[in-house]
Amino acid sequence: MPLYLYAVTDADHPLPVEGATGIGASPAPLRAVRASRVAAVVSDAPAQLRAKRRDLLAHQKVLLMLGAAGAVIPLRFGTLAPDDGTVHRALADQESLFTDRLREVEDRVEFNVKALQDEDTAVREVLRDTPEARRLSALTRDGSGTHDDQVALGTVVAAGVQALQAEYARDIAHRLEPLAHRTAAGDPTGEVFLNLSLLIERGRADVFAASVDQVAQSLGHGLELRVTGPLPPYSFV
Repeated sequence: MPLYLYAVTDADHPLPVEGATGIGASPAPLRAVRASRVAAVVSDAPAQLRAKRRDLLAHQKVLLMLGAAGAVIPLRFGTLAPDDGTVHRALADQESLFTDRLREVEDRVEFNVKALQDEDTAVREVLRDTPEARRLSALTRDGSGTHDDQVALGTVVAAGVQALQAEYARDIAHRLEPLAHRTAAGDPTGEVFLNLSLLIERGRADVFAASVDQVAQSLGHGLELRVTGPLPPYSFV
């Protein structure tokens, strides 16, 4: 029977948890397929697999449960295998790699920090601090500017916002990265100009959260930090 895979763990990881189930409309019990040193946490795959909120949350719940009990390598939602034998061979073939990765994330959790800035606030900062932007803005406001001036204003402001947010991002990362064992940068999107994942010692999670609060409080108006975690080490395996 096809299997749905959640994670790779050490073979002696305390699982399956009694009564724990996986994804699907009628979720099957969790179980382990073991090699000598590592194991894959699996369940029977549902007949139809779709990225529904119910199943995404169920997948995450399993990972959080496993992560609370020991080192875990999270697998992507939708990872399937045809049978136990295929999973066992994959574990055996890559056992050393899996073991090294598990030791890397042992007793560590992931936090994701996103920094956002309101667009109007960013533009106002650029207009306040950039002489050329102020000059072009004045020409636009009093009607004496040309179309080229308007285009130039947009270009100067866009470059100024990008430079300003890059400076903020460097400062925030510089203040948080010393607390992390490793970091991984994600792509900015929309108002998010910093998307940073940090691998933190589990025992220092509270210290890290307090440090993020301190950084957030020091930021100016229109800037915001959003923190998610602790999470399984999605970005570091």
